[in-house]
Amino acid sequence: MNNKLRQLDYKNSVGFLSRSASKLLEKALDAELLRAYGLSSAQWKVIGALAFRSGLNQKELADFLELDSSSLVPVIDRLEENQFVTRKPDPKDRRNNRIFITKKSESSINSIVSAIFKLRKAAYKDISLRDIEITKKVLRKVVENTETFISKPMRTRKSKTK
Repeated sequence: MNNKLRQLDYKNSVGFLSRSASKLLEKALDAELLRAYGLSSAQWKVIGALAFRSGLNQKELADFLELDSSSLVPVIDRLEENQFVTRKPDPKDRRNNRIFITKKSESSINSIVSAIFKLRKAAYKDISLRDIEITKKVLRKVVENTETFISKPMRTRKSKTK
């Protein structure tokens, strides 16, 4: 194996470990919500997003969830069939629909939040509150630094690495 590649030690990198932790947390929550409430990953995410900002149109919802707008259509259709959401024409643009959570969704929000807290408790077992706060602080700083890196022009980045 190339020596430079070996130096990466990618399996111990912050990026790899944070992504692995994130993926596993999401997978565990998906399984729990599917088992307990019959909600798919995409469905509970839509309900959660609309709990924060009900009345979004499909594009706004896709942007909020960082998804492709067209992939939401079957999810919203299914949620509407099961009376978790309702579509209403946008009074400003009748070509668009606004999506609202229903009372059925509102009553499931507490269960979803409880499942998240249950998962966090299991995932954070034997980790001090101080360590969790430090982890969050460090990850916020990594995000901030990476956003700064991305926003710099390419030639500025290249000249700094020489």
